[in-house]
Amino acid sequence: MKRFCATWIVSCIFFVTAIGQVTDYPEMRAKKIDPYFLWVSLNQTSNLIFPYEIKSVDRGSSSILAQKAKGAENVLQVKAAAVDFPETNLSVITADGRLYSFLLKYANEPSVLNFRFYKGEEDGKGVMLKGFEHDKEFYENSSLQVMEHRGFLRKRTSEQKVSLSLGSINMRENVMFFKLTVRNSSQISYTPDYVKFIVKDRKKAKKTAIQEKVLNPLFSTKHPTIDGDSSGSVVIVFPAFTIPRNQNLFIQVGELNGGRTLILKLRHRYLLRARSLISDVPFLRTSGTGIQ
Repeated sequence: MKRFCATWIVSCIFFVTAIGQVTDYPEMRAKKIDPYFLWVSLNQTSNLIFPYEIKSVDRGSSSILAQKAKGAENVLQVKAAAVDFPETNLSVITADGRLYSFLLKYANEPSVLNFRFYKGEEDGKGVMLKGFEHDKEFYENSSLQVMEHRGFLRKRTSEQKVSLSLGSINMRENVMFFKLTVRNSSQISYTPDYVKFIVKDRKKAKKTAIQEKVLNPLFSTKHPTIDGDSSGSVVIVFPAFTIPRNQNLFIQVGELNGGRTLILKLRHRYLLRARSLISDVPFLRTSGTGIQ
């Protein structure tokens, strides 16, 4: 019996030591894979286009609907099954063995619906096209810095005791950050339903339709309800762009279940006033409720 106990103790010590060695072995340490951030809607379908055939899809919640597109084994169609569902996740594995991880939130009108991924990204993440070279942390940190800086522009419009102003346009790594502030001087709360950037011809030629283009942002901070006699700011991010002399940029903010629509018109030269966002400049604290 004593011999059995001694043997058992030695075996346990060996097992624990072995586990410690495996845990400390550098090649066995896990690497962090940051998820993509995806807004989905009840009435609009988001399309994820992968470089290889989709082999596995796992939804974190039944509030998400996901299916492979008919006739396209590399396209996943995603939409919400319920309004304002709690944040959840989605995991996709493709035929090349890569894992794509997403964090999903609800939006009435997602600013971007179609995403495409390249081959060859390390750690299972793809590379998004058209300005998605930066990760979520880049946009969040840069937007926070823009929010904290005092604006240098004074473009403003108002409608029924609610005003919209453009405080600044900043540049970092070929990306433009627009800081917008909504001031509610009434006692009726203002809830933004959408923010649109539209490029439109200044004048309509005879027998010619007006050319209009809606710009899709790369990232946006949130915009919750603005209570009476208060204000809030939002940062909208785009790939760097300019517009021709014969066109204007219209920034439009619509009220949810209301009639107070704010439209700010910018000429082409206004975009050229963008300033570089320097990371070592101290933050300047400003008042007002931030809109994420």
